[in-house]
Amino acid sequence: MLKKLQQQFYQDVLIPNGAKNYLNEGNFNGSHLMQIYHNQYFLSLTEALGKTYSCVKRLVGEDFFNQIAKEFILVNPSKTGNIIDYGDNFADFIQSSPQCKTVPYLADVAKFERCYDRCYFLGIVFFMHSVYPITKIWQLNENSEQLDLNSGEEYLKIYRQDGEVLVEEVTQQQYKEK
Repeated sequence: MLKKLQQQFYQDVLIPNGAKNYLNEGNFNGSHLMQIYHNQYFLSLTEALGKTYSCVKRLVGEDFFNQIAKEFILVNPSKTGNIIDYGDNFADFIQSSPQCKTVPYLADVAKFERCYDRCYFLGIVFFMHSVYPITKIWQLNENSEQLDLNSGEEYLKIYRQDGEVLVEEVTQQQYKEK
C-alpha cells in the first residue's frame, strides 16, 4: 500500500493533472495541494539549474532556459535531497536537444559551468577541452560583446586554490597527461 502511494505521489509531482484523491480533503483540496507541490518542485530545480548554469541562461534567455530546464527535469528528476548535486548531466542533455543545436557551443559552456561549480564546492580539479573559446564566451557574455567563435579551441584546467576557483589554459599535451 505504501509503495503504491509513494509511486502515485511521485507521478503526481511530475505530471500536474494526475493528482488523485488519496489526500485527506477535509479542509483543503488535494489536487490544489499537489499542483502547488508540482509547481514548487519544478521552480526549485529550475532555479538550481539557473544558478549553476547562469551563463547558459544569459546566452539563451530566461524563457528558453526555463523551457529546456522543464524538459530536463521531466526526464531527470532529483534523486537526492541535496540540490547542489542536481544537474550533473545538463550539458549532455543540451548536447542532445534539437532545439539547442542553433547554439553549438552551449553544451560546452554548460560543461564548463558544471566543472566550475563542482570545483567550488568540492575542490576537485577538472580538465576539459572545447573547440570553442569557452572562457572568452563565459567572460564576455555579460557585456554582450561580439566574439569570434573560430578564434581557437581551448584546453582548460579548473581548480580551487585558497578558496577561489581558478581557470587556466593548458597545452594539449598537459590535457592528455591529466
